[in-house]
Amino acid sequence: MNELNALELKLLDGLIKKYPKLKFHLDFLKVSERKITGVGLYVNFEYVNPKIDFEDINVLFSNEENIEIQKLKHGIGYVIDVTDGKILYIEFITYGENWDGKFDEYKIIKNSGYSNL
Repeated sequence: MNELNALELKLLDGLIKKYPKLKFHLDFLKVSERKITGVGLYVNFEYVNPKIDFEDINVLFSNEENIEIQKLKHGIGYVIDVTDGKILYIEFITYGENWDGKFDEYKIIKNSGYSNL
């Protein structure tokens, strides 16, 4: 199991601001796998303490943000899956561009409500 990186923690912080009951999960959350798909990346999580009482929260969360990466013309989007109160994964997706799954330099941008793709 791996520790969460700075970007993953930052995105989860946005989730926690909207769903504060998930805050204590960070103490028990580890990365079980980072899987590169070519046009995206799945960061799958697992809990180190399975005896947690999970709230009834089911949401796909993106915080209306885009992540700019120097290598990609249109950057990437993301979604965090919370099912049955468990933070299951973050899915990062490009907008059709190939990507190696690396976040060398990035900038999180709030979406303006329209797309110029």
